[in-house]
Amino acid sequence: MRKIVSKTVLWILFISCTSAKAPTLYKPLTETEVQNFTVLGVVQTNFKANNEARSSTVSMTIMEQAYMRLLNEASRQYQGNVDVRDITAVHISGNNDSAEWMAKGNVVVLTSGGRIVNTTATGVEGALARAADETLKNVPQRSRIAIVYITAQDRSTTDYISGELEYIWVNNGYIITDRSQLDRLRREQDFQLSGEIDDATAVSIGKFAGADIIVTGRVDGEGNLQRLRLRALDTQTAQVVGVASERL
Repeated sequence: MRKIVSKTVLWILFISCTSAKAPTLYKPLTETEVQNFTVLGVVQTNFKANNEARSSTVSMTIMEQAYMRLLNEASRQYQGNVDVRDITAVHISGNNDSAEWMAKGNVVVLTSGGRIVNTTATGVEGALARAADETLKNVPQRSRIAIVYITAQDRSTTDYISGELEYIWVNNGYIITDRSQLDRLRREQDFQLSGEIDDATAVSIGKFAGADIIVTGRVDGEGNLQRLRLRALDTQTAQVVGVASERL
């Protein structure tokens, strides 16, 4: 009976060390990180680990093994630049020589300056994600953005690109001026209603709309050589603060 009790106590202490001694990487998300990470889901895995010693370094090893296995599982299940946080590891069975553990953690999308960046996505979706991040990477979140115009060969492509950029930027903490408001301002101020306009006119529209930054863009080229080009200008200085060029 004493042996059974002693072994149980040792395992309780071992698991406690696993939580208490875990490095920063394995700690729960902080309040700031919660705002800058998007949780995609949960991954879980079982694994065997050798625990011949009983020290804090062993508990670190357990968490490292859990992290690597969970990260592999997350990369298999999800696309993009993902990581695993809020990891927990629980002893299931076995003894110190060959113990089986169950690990679980949250899959999160890593960010750049608080922006969600899916750098590995392919096709138009990936091109738009990268162009959106590159264009506003130097622009603070909560800035008001006006997409003054995006030109392409057809209206449906224009609407799709504009809509996706709005979606990406809103989810990354920017305030987007409603397109109907921009159209109304163009009519009231007698600005050109369609097609490309010069920077001075675009900045003027942005100022009337109360935007901090205006974005203009176009799709040029044909077939496999099509590229999306975006430019962001500061409405106060009329200076270019970001550009992007992505192959569609």
